[in-house]
Amino acid sequence: MVIESFAPSPSQVGAARHFAIEAAQDWGCDQNDLSLVVSELATNACIHAHSRFTVSLHRHRHGVLVEVSDRDPTPAIVRPPSHETSGRGMMIVDAIARDWGISGCDSGKSVWAVLSC
Repeated sequence: MVIESFAPSPSQVGAARHFAIEAAQDWGCDQNDLSLVVSELATNACIHAHSRFTVSLHRHRHGVLVEVSDRDPTPAIVRPPSHETSGRGMMIVDAIARDWGISGCDSGKSVWAVLSC
């Protein structure tokens, strides 16, 4: 398992993505899917939570568990497709991940996704 915390800044989304790519390379996993899911979840944490966020990656025999935690208890939702230029992050996660969900409490939430590796 690898864990890293990031500041609530759009520039940190790229840092989170690189963190995921390094883990994927070490584990021999698909870098594209893992980095895309981390990027979408990290972007949501920056845009909506406005708080530090933590990326946790856990390799297991069935794939990789990705978890992005922030300090906003508002759940992530899959929006219906539209012509907007934003708002597709959870739709992308839903399309790529084998499974995903949200766990939370009053002080924040974790959005997790399971990816094949």
